[in-house]
Amino acid sequence: MKALISKLVEQADLSEAQAEKVAQVVRDFIGEKLPEMLREPVMSALSGDNVDHGVDVARGVLGSLFK
Repeated sequence: MKALISKLVEQADLSEAQAEKVAQVVRDFIGEKLPEMLREPVMSALSGDNVDHGVDVARGVLGSLFK
């Protein structure tokens, strides 16, 4: 999220507070659209919380869908 906020500040000419609000709206929107089994790992990755674990879980879930 920090990278997204930085890009919004830099490229969209938003204040830090505005960029944080926009990033939260985008994060929530993406979360609403994801299937339940992918929501937690993807949201963790977007938040920067334990990114490696979130990616591994998402990879495992996606892999099981295509078997």
